[in-house]
Amino acid sequence: MLKVPFSALACALGLCAIVAAPVSQAATAKKATTTAKKTASTTTTKATSKAKTSSKSTSKTTTSGKASSEITATTEKASGFNTTPAFAVPVTTEPTLATVSYPKYDTVSLQGTDIIAQSLTNVPMPTMSISDVNTLATVVIPQSTKHTTQLDVSVLDDFINYVSPMARHYPPVFSSATQRYNAVERVKHLGGWIDTYAKAPDASYDVLLRAAKLNAIGRNLDLGSDYAVRGSSYIARALKLNDTAEANFLYGSMLAEGGGFAEGSKYLEKAESMGFAEATQSLAQADLLDDKKERAIQRLNEFKQKYPNDPLKPSGKPPESN
Repeated sequence: MLKVPFSALACALGLCAIVAAPVSQAATAKKATTTAKKTASTTTTKATSKAKTSSKSTSKTTTSGKASSEITATTEKASGFNTTPAFAVPVTTEPTLATVSYPKYDTVSLQGTDIIAQSLTNVPMPTMSISDVNTLATVVIPQSTKHTTQLDVSVLDDFINYVSPMARHYPPVFSSATQRYNAVERVKHLGGWIDTYAKAPDASYDVLLRAAKLNAIGRNLDLGSDYAVRGSSYIARALKLNDTAEANFLYGSMLAEGGGFAEGSKYLEKAESMGFAEATQSLAQADLLDDKKERAIQRLNEFKQKYPNDPLKPSGKPPESN
């Protein structure tokens, strides 16, 4: 019968171990076994310390250590030899964000097609033509009495000139509901703009005069009593800055058409004496409202002889839009 050494058999089975020299005496064998156990414990401790970087590695190491201990005990019991196990500890490192590289993509640029430079199939090319071009003369006025800032009132003046023949006096006269509606909307829009400057305590005469005109028109269009109050306040302030014929006419007509015939006539007569032609028409209207029919007819006849062509006729042409 062929006898094979246990160490060779163990290596053939993959259970390599470091084999200690045999000892005949029992006391020596017991001491060697104690030493082997201490060495295995020390090796297991070191292996576990190295494997702390991964929980999976520690688990594998513990399992391997347990299996090795069982193999060592079986070997010692079967052969009487003392062995010290030696095993490898695998260490794995999981990837982190610092170690992972991500692909980089080029930026995307969108490009359109210039339809002017080339013709497109079944796509009509737009054409445009401009005709009947009208221009407005630029009008600037001082914003305040300090004359440090100027306001462009070109659009405002154009609208006032357009709407005055139809709505300067009460009741207003428009050719259509659409014409009246457009006038109302423009009064609201432009009135809100000029009021911003007219409310200032140092507003200039030109600002106050225009604000008074627009608010007077708003009153005639029945937009509310606020327009009447603001209009009267603005024109009264304007008269204190500059006692002109136009300011007297505007204040007088507002008072007379509001029911103050006697008070309004004073300002209207002053405006008439200063050469403001329209004041005569307003005086005739005030006479009619005050039951002075004969005096009203006399005024109108005198006005007709003096001004055969009434300049204040509705033009019917809408103002330029801003």
